[in-house]
Amino acid sequence: MISKKGKVFLVGAGPGDPNLATLRTREIILQCDVLVYDHLTNPEFRKWVSAECEQIDVGRSPGRHTVAQDDIGKILVSKASDKQIVVRLKGGDPLVFGRCAEEMSVLDDAGIDYEIIPGVTAALACAAYAGIPLSHGDNGSSISFLTGHEDVTKESLRTDFAKFADTGGTLCIYMGMSKIEEIVTSLLQGGMPLDKPAAIVSNGTLPMQRHLRCNLGDIVQMSQTSDLVAPAIIFVGNAVGLSFRKSWFEDRPLFGRRIVVTRSTSQNSKMKSKLEELGAEVLELPLIEILPTEDRTLVAEAFAGIATYEWVIFTSANGAREFMRLFFLAYEDIRSFGPMRIACVGEATAAILRAYNLEVELIPKVSTAENLAQELVATDSLDSANILVITGNRNREVLVSMLETVGHAIVDVLPIYDTDFCDVSKAEDLENFTDKGADAIIFTSSSTALSYIEQEDDLILKKTAQTPVFFSFGPETSKTLKENNLAVAAESDKPSMDSIIKALISRFIK
Repeated sequence: MISKKGKVFLVGAGPGDPNLATLRTREIILQCDVLVYDHLTNPEFRKWVSAECEQIDVGRSPGRHTVAQDDIGKILVSKASDKQIVVRLKGGDPLVFGRCAEEMSVLDDAGIDYEIIPGVTAALACAAYAGIPLSHGDNGSSISFLTGHEDVTKESLRTDFAKFADTGGTLCIYMGMSKIEEIVTSLLQGGMPLDKPAAIVSNGTLPMQRHLRCNLGDIVQMSQTSDLVAPAIIFVGNAVGLSFRKSWFEDRPLFGRRIVVTRSTSQNSKMKSKLEELGAEVLELPLIEILPTEDRTLVAEAFAGIATYEWVIFTSANGAREFMRLFFLAYEDIRSFGPMRIACVGEATAAILRAYNLEVELIPKVSTAENLAQELVATDSLDSANILVITGNRNREVLVSMLETVGHAIVDVLPIYDTDFCDVSKAEDLENFTDKGADAIIFTSSSTALSYIEQEDDLILKKTAQTPVFFSFGPETSKTLKENNLAVAAESDKPSMDSIIKALISRFIK
């Protein structure tokens, strides 16, 4: 833990991909009282802070300079003087074109303690993610970092690029897109040949990364006709010409796709991580939240008679997860589970029970309540048997009805968690979604679909935004969507993360 004394951390956020941030960066952001961030830093970093953290956007980027550098210094001094832990979050590395020296000077003058946490600078990361070598034993033994703008407010070049035309090695030019014609003209005037290999990487390390490779003489025209925008790095040098035609980063199956996940925030992490590994940009619009049940008396009664049940049936992963949490509050030993046989609606639910070395005896071939009931009845073990069904507050009644009427079982229902609709207007990614849209929205349950339908007025897209298609976890979710006139583009074979990802790849792979 950091001692409670005012201090400023000058932190490099890296080039964009949060996975490139250092462990130290994450540790400090988790603990800070104030986050002062540049406009181009990835919004994902802001999700790491505590609920009490004050967040200040100082808006430094080309063409967008809402807070003067002197005022940024005053903010840092003021907040640290109040004995607060302040993170000054900068894109890339704070000491590479990050105005870190000015802020260090201000802090020194004010007697404020500070620490510098380096980050991966954009040139190195963008080159790596585009498969562009910056050096080579025979074709480039030096690397130069240059900037098209030393300050976002300056209009003209101050770097004499002509002098770098014959330095050899690789030139990495930051913030140069708005001045690319002047930069190229200066390099050519300095004697650099037209056929010198060059490249541009735009939005490097992010799912919207784009890049081009060409000769220096063609780069201005090609940049104007390509989908390349700032922030971008321009690379020039012989080593650049040795790059592979494909980028490992851009060659992933869901690269460039925008996918919306709708589960509760606590359930999204694994799916989000997997989709991002496959190249997708993931937007989180939590449409439901999972809450513990308020009926503690009912829970206590069920656990008191736990050994009297012959079957326990889990209708969802949420129910299994919450049941085991409560079980170990009531009992210290897994042997207290008793001789109950276990049935689960699907593999995802069963995996939670197996993690406790509990054997799951029955999983229906099709993961629906009807199929679960039918296969339980087919075991001929239900007549007069005591059955415990673990559910949520929104589960359908068909399962219990079939167990009682067809199977002649004695059924106790334990609604162990509540599913409630989330207010989507509070979602951090909502504006991003309504501005740009998405390729797809994944609905994991009828509850997420109903919440979306109920809140459609808050989800209206701008005319220029991309209209998403809808993916469903299973037949019940699809039925809910179709009943409300929403077309289903694809339905997963099983209600599992791997199955829905398979459906996404099948739909979008080029």
